[in-house]
Amino acid sequence: MGEVPATSEVVNPTMEYSREFGLPGSGDRQFYYPQDVKVASIGDLETGLGNIFVVDTGNNRIEKLDRDGGFIYQFGGFGNDPGKFNTPVGIAIDFNYRVYVSEKDNDRVQLFDIRGNFLSYIATGEINYRTIQDPAGMDVDSIGNLYLADSGNDRVLKFDSAGNYLGEVGGFGVGSGFFNRPMDVAVDRDRTVYVADTGNSRIQRFDIDGRPLASFGSAGTGPGELMMPQSLAIDDKFIYVSDSGNNRICLFTKKGQFILAFGEKGFNRGEFNNPLGISLGGKGRVYVADSGNHRIVELKVAY
Repeated sequence: MGEVPATSEVVNPTMEYSREFGLPGSGDRQFYYPQDVKVASIGDLETGLGNIFVVDTGNNRIEKLDRDGGFIYQFGGFGNDPGKFNTPVGIAIDFNYRVYVSEKDNDRVQLFDIRGNFLSYIATGEINYRTIQDPAGMDVDSIGNLYLADSGNDRVLKFDSAGNYLGEVGGFGVGSGFFNRPMDVAVDRDRTVYVADTGNSRIQRFDIDGRPLASFGSAGTGPGELMMPQSLAIDDKFIYVSDSGNNRICLFTKKGQFILAFGEKGFNRGEFNNPLGISLGGKGRVYVADSGNHRIVELKVAY
């Protein structure tokens, strides 16, 4: 991934509705206010390349679906014991087929194997003199480090693959390198870190050492403006932002140049009701947790 040279930047991409799956409820392939979605970019015949993991927040569980949206299995359930959840909100999958799940109301991150068996706690209690509070979105970089948006403490935490604390960036504020309730973090192949600085209605970019590089977006409804962005995803060319307050998905270049916005408030095809988590699949597929409509929406980007 990384920066795209100006001479080869973006060829007028388009975004369109592809399909959706899920219904309100607590049964198989049903959701109640899902808050995140992640598509497994690794896998084999056993683990399932391209499977879709949904953070079914209102049902306090994780549902695993196949690439066509068919139910495979679930894990979790309400509680505070190992393997149980209280308002799960974020998910990440590493290259060892391990699944990280953050819980807002248990203030912790749990680690599972790909089948949903509890392995360990990764982030819980006090980290660097502050207690984890309302942990949200996560991502894993190319060497297995975990980045966590500790939204209640206005910071992003970094852990190695064994769960050891490595450092943090942020603190409350509006200046460069500061956050107001950051809700998600994404890392590209060059290990550049992007943060959804939700309360400041912008996206910030940091280098591998946590130094701020740039930011884009400001509060509003116009082109390139954002309103409480909740999630983001990165590929070789684009930054995909779940512009939740505006009920749309926005597309930017890696340099932060606005390209397009798709969607508006509603429940019909191509409409959203508080879109939250966003994840990328193969062949231009984009998956969105359309939380207020209790469904997962698949979009298609072409260029």
